Amino acid sequence: MHRIPLHMVSEPCPEASEYITMSGVMCPRNLIECELFLKVLRKTTDAVFRDFSEVSQSCLDIAKKCMHIKCPSVLKMTFQSLTEIICRAPSDSPTCVDAILARSVLYMKSNQHATACNDLLYYESLDPALKTTEGTIVSQILHCVCLFMIREYQASKEKLSVVKELIEEVSLADKSEISRFLLLIDQYEDRINQARENVEFCKKVQNENLAPFKGFKLSRKIPFASQACDYSESIEISGGVFASCDIPKGEIVLVENPVHFQFSAPFLNCDLCGVHQEQLYTCDNCRFRTYCSKSCMESDAEVHQYECYGYKIGLIPMLEANMLFRLFCEAAEYILPALVDYALDGGVISDPHDAWTFILEHAQEEEKNYNLVGELLATPPNYTLLTREKYKEIVATAFRLSVFIYNDTYVADKYFYLLALVKTDIINVMAAILLRLGGHVLLNSHRDELYYTKPGNLDGMNEFNEEFDKCGNLPMPTDRISANVFSFYGVNAISDFVDCYNNVHDSLVEAEHEYPEKFSKDSPIFRFADRLHSICVQKYEIETIEDLVAAETLPRDQVDEVLQIFNTSKRCHLLRNIAKYFHQFVNQYFNKIENSVQLKSTLFVTLKTFRQNGVTKNVKAVSLPSGKVIGVTTKKIHKGEELVLCPDFSRHRDHNIVLDLARREDFNFTTNIVNENSNLDKRPSPEFVRHNKAFIVAINRTISAWKEDRLDLNLQLNLCILYGTYNSFLALHCEEKDETRFLGVLNFSMFLAMNGFLQHSSDNILHFIELTEMDDIYFKNIEIYRQTFCVIRCIMEQYIDIIRVNCSEVGPEYPKMVLVSSSFILKRLQIHTEALIDNEEASSLYMEYCTYHHKWKTILNSFLMMPADLKNFLLKSKK
Repeated sequence: MHRIPLHMVSEPCPEASEYITMSGVMCPRNLIECELFLKVLRKTTDAVFRDFSEVSQSCLDIAKKCMHIKCPSVLKMTFQSLTEIICRAPSDSPTCVDAILARSVLYMKSNQHATACNDLLYYESLDPALKTTEGTIVSQILHCVCLFMIREYQASKEKLSVVKELIEEVSLADKSEISRFLLLIDQYEDRINQARENVEFCKKVQNENLAPFKGFKLSRKIPFASQACDYSESIEISGGVFASCDIPKGEIVLVENPVHFQFSAPFLNCDLCGVHQEQLYTCDNCRFRTYCSKSCMESDAEVHQYECYGYKIGLIPMLEANMLFRLFCEAAEYILPALVDYALDGGVISDPHDAWTFILEHAQEEEKNYNLVGELLATPPNYTLLTREKYKEIVATAFRLSVFIYNDTYVADKYFYLLALVKTDIINVMAAILLRLGGHVLLNSHRDELYYTKPGNLDGMNEFNEEFDKCGNLPMPTDRISANVFSFYGVNAISDFVDCYNNVHDSLVEAEHEYPEKFSKDSPIFRFADRLHSICVQKYEIETIEDLVAAETLPRDQVDEVLQIFNTSKRCHLLRNIAKYFHQFVNQYFNKIENSVQLKSTLFVTLKTFRQNGVTKNVKAVSLPSGKVIGVTTKKIHKGEELVLCPDFSRHRDHNIVLDLARREDFNFTTNIVNENSNLDKRPSPEFVRHNKAFIVAINRTISAWKEDRLDLNLQLNLCILYGTYNSFLALHCEEKDETRFLGVLNFSMFLAMNGFLQHSSDNILHFIELTEMDDIYFKNIEIYRQTFCVIRCIMEQYIDIIRVNCSEVGPEYPKMVLVSSSFILKRLQIHTEALIDNEEASSLYMEYCTYHHKWKTILNSFLMMPADLKNFLLKSKK
């Protein structure tokens, strides 16, 4: 669905209003195509669930037979089969109920008693009409034993009395069928009834009620923030949050509990509370939205009723519009009272453009009362930050979702019934609302990677640790110590750097056209749709999900070109294929392919007001396991100072927005690229670098990804070229005293020191120190001090390792010079510390590196002044 373009007379313009954009999309061709696809989805869904209902019992019978096989791989497949039945089989069938009981038995056999308890609790909550008498007794017996095994003794005793009453009511014939379970309760009865002196296990869940400094301030612009925070707008900047009083370091100035989030793959987390568990359950009707317990399912029922059918037929998952749909329902509920008031005053809205204008004016007028949806509707997103493809994608999603909402839900009838509009106009207004909300979801959502530890995966962990230890024992060949790294590897600074830059640039240009994939790169549903489009274009025959996974795909641009010229019949055939294979993909993929990483996209509206144009990054955002995000001050904040988020939180941002990318013609390497006397005054301003941030980020990301195996010579060569390209780029486009350029040099120096090029690394540090001393440079970024000392420390540690083997090629001259240089940096840091007298980080950093400096100096002096005989004696004894 992402890649199938809608028919548009003209290219949609991001600068135009959402209503104008969606008016250009509304036409009979697009409307008929969307309605046809919904019809195909409905028919396909009915057929899929009917077929699965027919085969689920036989699948359960096979799973029950495999439960007695002790082979780990068989048991794993048995778990998967039972989970598939529990999540996808009709919930009102005895098959689904029996599968839950069978899975609890498997959990008990694997000594996962707490997990088994969850299945048994869920089993007890189901309709008694679906359960047999034997199944009820067995579940009670297993639950009693599980409670005992997890040391909930009192609950176990109470459950035992219930079990005894049930057993007495059962006939002898029925007892024979559950005899092995009766033996189990007999074995545990005495132990359960025995008075125990042990302390009963009691899991107390403490919900800490976090409140910001001086309490909450629920205003439109900064909801969930401290009362000590004020939001003010100005002409020069878009706005900012400023302290209305002094705020101590470490105080919470923001506590936001997000309501809207979605995961990159279903059937791994509870869609209501976000909890990951071994076993999950799906909605009784749609069999898609997932919950960790019956209580979560019941709590979500009131809201889920609107979207349930969209999940069942697969449209919402295909569009990956989980968060967007819920946001739209809130928007509809927010708009309805205004429509009612207007109607009571005798007003009638019969023009769709007037309806859109009325909605926006209502959102903009309610400035005093905070409402999340009101803030989003009142503020137009900056669509120019999106790529052309991404913008067209959210336009198509808004249109298709609005058609579904009108045709297959009662949302329009419930919330927009007061609008005197025809069908197409209602759809157009809803699509405009969805487009605006979709833009905000895209631009203001944040991502957290949730890693799940796989049970029984310790071998892989040990292998990783061994490889890590091996990388730490880096050989120190003496021929590297005084060598220049580029000469050592035979790097041609001009040609190799240019080639490297062009490769990175080409990957960025390619990425510009592939951002829909990058936005959802970890979404299995997106990868499925992307692959299916390519396969359908090539007219492959697909019988199983394995055919889909194994088939070769065409380049993306080639597929897009074919999709663009598809006529109506071919487009409808493609849509039929998507509908045909989607449920098969869901059934087979999510239960048979390992998913160790899950991405959680969360909408935090408040955070964007803390990321303005301020220079001081003095608030750190922390995501808590509970789902909340808190903003904590990293230093003492004075009254009137702007509160800005630290860069740490930038990693939570989605990487689907694109700033101005560097073009190849903007980066013309000349022969004086390595000429130290090149004219720096002709370089573009640092503003150019900010506009070319994508290139810098790409280089840094590649460097970070390649740092794993330092023993690989080819990898070292590639890293050497990457660092050289990166620093040459900074040298061309940054002033000599720019802090970004300093950090690039320091990172390169660390690479040199780690790989044995000590003289080269030391020369960089000495030149860096000389420049700062001569020009009296004051660093605003304290990270430069930290990185400088990390490099010096690495040089000294490598040097100490070398002198331990009494290497004749290494003298004491340049380590002494490095120590002298560290003295200069210490003085510079001391000045910085005195200027930031309240900055505890600066003070602690100064003390830390004073200690290191003294330690290194003592070690070197001790070794250099040691008598030769004693030195040789110690070295021999060391060997």
